[in-house]
Amino acid sequence: MGRMDDQTDAPADTLDRLMAAARDGDGAAYRQFLAEATGRIRAMLVRKTAGDSELEDVLQECLIALHEKRHTLDPGRPVGPWMYAIANYKLIDFWRKRGRSPIVLDDEADMDVAAESFAHVDVAALLGELSDDQAQAIRMTHIEGMTNREAAERIGIGTSAMKLRVHRGMLRLKDIADEQKL
Repeated sequence: MGRMDDQTDAPADTLDRLMAAARDGDGAAYRQFLAEATGRIRAMLVRKTAGDSELEDVLQECLIALHEKRHTLDPGRPVGPWMYAIANYKLIDFWRKRGRSPIVLDDEADMDVAAESFAHVDVAALLGELSDDQAQAIRMTHIEGMTNREAAERIGIGTSAMKLRVHRGMLRLKDIADEQKL
């Protein structure tokens, strides 16, 4: 599975460096962070929406949310997963408003971002908080390393159903982590 940072030309720490400088009061670094974030989020949205005519509206919503939620970013954590999570939520909100299915995962990178944020916690204990279906889906795809298709075939469900279980499970894990401030 590829890492989200592999999808850009910028080094993995560019966003982290810019955000750290912005926290220290560097307005130019913050403007540069927003410019870099704009490019990365736009690329993600183009992949996921096939260049939807309202892509720029979603992008603006993402940037506003980044600005408004910047206080929620833990300085010890990488910026990329936080940024992409916000962008994904804004895209899902957009699809819900338009009546389109919010579950569109174009590659494994979406789940890598979410999985990366749980690297320091007891995953087995967290999986115990999920439904059996969601825990099984996450174990198969993120612990055993199976693709969504392989995992779906093993248990006899469709690939889309497997993606949905993984997606919902990862969202639930994120909610648990937020509640427990992991």
